[in-house]
Amino acid sequence: MAIASNFPNIRPTFIADFANGQTLDNRITFLRTGPAVYYDGKSSALAEQNLLLQSNTFNNAAWVATNATIATGVTDPAGGTTAFSMTATAGNATLYQTVTLTATAYTESIYIQRVTGTGTINLTLDGSTLSPVTITGSWVKYTYTATPSAGSRTIGIQIVTSGDAINIYGSQLENRSSATATNITTTTAINNYIPTLQSAPINTPRFDFNPVTGESLGLLLEPGSTNGLLWSEDYTNAVWTKTNATPIASANIAPDGTQTAQLLVATTTNGVHQIYQTTANTNNNAPSSWSIFAKAGGQRYLNLNAVYGANNFTANFDLQAGTAGTTSGSLGYNQSSNITPVGNGWYRCSISFTGGGGAGGIYISVNNASSGSPASFAGDGFTGIYIWGSQYEPTYSVNSFTSVYLTSYIKTTTATVSRANDNVSITGSNFTGFINLSQGTWYAEAQAGWIENNGNYPTIFAIYNASGSVLQNLVGQSSTTTSKLIGSATLTPIINSSVNNIGVFNKQAYIYTNSILSISALGVAPLSSTSNNAIPTASYMQIGSGPSGSLNGHIKKISYYPIAMTSANLQALSGS
Repeated sequence: MAIASNFPNIRPTFIADFANGQTLDNRITFLRTGPAVYYDGKSSALAEQNLLLQSNTFNNAAWVATNATIATGVTDPAGGTTAFSMTATAGNATLYQTVTLTATAYTESIYIQRVTGTGTINLTLDGSTLSPVTITGSWVKYTYTATPSAGSRTIGIQIVTSGDAINIYGSQLENRSSATATNITTTTAINNYIPTLQSAPINTPRFDFNPVTGESLGLLLEPGSTNGLLWSEDYTNAVWTKTNATPIASANIAPDGTQTAQLLVATTTNGVHQIYQTTANTNNNAPSSWSIFAKAGGQRYLNLNAVYGANNFTANFDLQAGTAGTTSGSLGYNQSSNITPVGNGWYRCSISFTGGGGAGGIYISVNNASSGSPASFAGDGFTGIYIWGSQYEPTYSVNSFTSVYLTSYIKTTTATVSRANDNVSITGSNFTGFINLSQGTWYAEAQAGWIENNGNYPTIFAIYNASGSVLQNLVGQSSTTTSKLIGSATLTPIINSSVNNIGVFNKQAYIYTNSILSISALGVAPLSSTSNNAIPTASYMQIGSGPSGSLNGHIKKISYYPIAMTSANLQALSGS
């Protein structure tokens, strides 16, 4: 832990505290020629909701049956025995539950299966206004939407004809105008919320947050990228080929807060349950990432598979445990998988690889095993996994890397879509007005989205002369260290490899003078070079991009002091 007396007693002439302030210093110019998504740390949407109690225990006291008998142990839509039967012992038999409502739109939903009779079956949100549903001998989810008067209201089902019998399963009441996924309650209602992706307009910076922990991650800076898939949110479209799998539209609330998530149902056919889209990776040495947002929907295992000719790379994901399981196959090199929680049981799952040129395909599978390639099994025709937001990023401006290089989600419909890069700079007197060209101290806390390889590095910031030649380039997370400073001398402090992970924030500080260059990272003793590192021709700086590659990550803070501090100061700054 740094000793307080070792901290500098001079104030910085430039400070960009992106994480705490969520603003840009007025000396910074930010440009991006299109929108881009991020989490703002405050926006959320109503996700799963069920205002009924004991929503699948119809013999519980929460329900009042009139002129009807209720029996347990009936085969449910998934093949279990958790459904109930309801038989009318007289005309206008009812099964109601009383709930206090407001004068807004509500949607009632329930699975019903005809057993005997042909009489009318009604749903109701107030006990008096009846909505008939045409039922069959198969399980079907029926819905009824209305705006009842405010107050205590009876919600449920009515059998008009005495002697008629039906099976019922999974009743639900939601305060919205359409039904979402069925959620079974017991003694308490369900009201879940999901952090929602926001869209930042053109030339607007993204101050990003961890959607699960609420941590302020600072300024999100990414290179330009392209989603090479079509209809990235609509798996019912013909561009997605289906094999023993059925996508159900509007099945749940997606990570952007809209009811656009789809349930990929595994059919009862014994086989692999998957959908795929044909893609082409035209550069055999190009890095690629394939990602999707997913949530367990009765099945817990998702498999992602990239196939090019005779080669493939596959990874399994456990959507209950939130873990990326076994990977297999061979598709070029630099193969990896990753899973990131985004709130309310949703995860962004991805695989990355370098290679696989030529025609191929991207596969999404419902799996029934925790490891291995997509397995053959017989689904129940009812459960599956929720999916949304597929993305295939086939090429990058960085030529090579050693791990995941994934960027934020880009929506597509009929054509591929590109997102422009984030361009952050300080130029002219905005730059020369605060920097000392003969000596100074820089501090940065940043997180890189990839690890260097073959001379390319994720840049935190770079300082240039007027002709565009780089003078100093502070980069993060090289393959064996957490930071590197490239100036007239290249300094690479060796840090414990356990912190060398993508997505980890690292603190580092360095000084330059006409006789020394010295850097410290994570409180480790500085590494120095005795050479002339003054920058008398410095003209401007770029933040989050540089001569060797974009940061593709976050910067929490950058500050500049117009003097060269002591080694103790550097160590205190980077270890604080």
